[in-house]
Amino acid sequence: MLPAAAPTTRQPRGAWSLRDGWTAVRAALVVGWLALALTTVLAGQRPSSLDDLRAAVDAGRVAQVRISAGLEQGATGYGIQVAVWRDGPIAHRTEGWQVSPGVEAPVDSRQVFDTDLAGELVTADPDLRVLPLVEGVSAVDVQGWRLPGWAGLLVLVEWLAALFLLVGGPVPERATRWAWFWFSWNPLGVLAFLLLSGPTPGIPRPRLGARRLTGGWAFLLSLVLGGGYLGRS
Repeated sequence: MLPAAAPTTRQPRGAWSLRDGWTAVRAALVVGWLALALTTVLAGQRPSSLDDLRAAVDAGRVAQVRISAGLEQGATGYGIQVAVWRDGPIAHRTEGWQVSPGVEAPVDSRQVFDTDLAGELVTADPDLRVLPLVEGVSAVDVQGWRLPGWAGLLVLVEWLAALFLLVGGPVPERATRWAWFWFSWNPLGVLAFLLLSGPTPGIPRPRLGARRLTGGWAFLLSLVLGGGYLGRS
């Protein structure tokens, strides 16, 4: 069990009530977090691989793929090509190098696409529709997901509002302000802060005088949990 800080001398706040201003702020931010999570799924693009695309096409789960323009006919060299498709309710995105014969692609995390990716996919599924991909200028990456610029702005506003609550609100429960700060760099950590730092219906309150997790241990724990989270993104 991780060591924790000395017990706080602040008495626990009263029961959950939206009449309390700070509790109302936490409740509003929880609703905002859930709305942003839904927005990410519906409007965002999850990072995937070319192998994921091929498997989805082979299984008949993809009706349409949008592919960005690649190298022009007869051109030599290499360039980045993007493919976007929807598998169920989630849109997926993969980027790869399109390379002309005899040219080496740069070495990075991107895969090398076939010179005729569209033809390869249509051969695997003749009913597949391949359309040109035209992306908007404004887009941001949030925890690996590709989001429209407006959605990224809302994510920033939500995070800043949670940070304001952490710094200017009541003394948080279960962990110190520094501990919650380190957890807040992960979206799930923000949700945990909103639900566990004060009274929440259905969640038992910590006992009077209970020790709180300190910033140092929270920092180390956030590195472990954050690394695992990013590895699954």
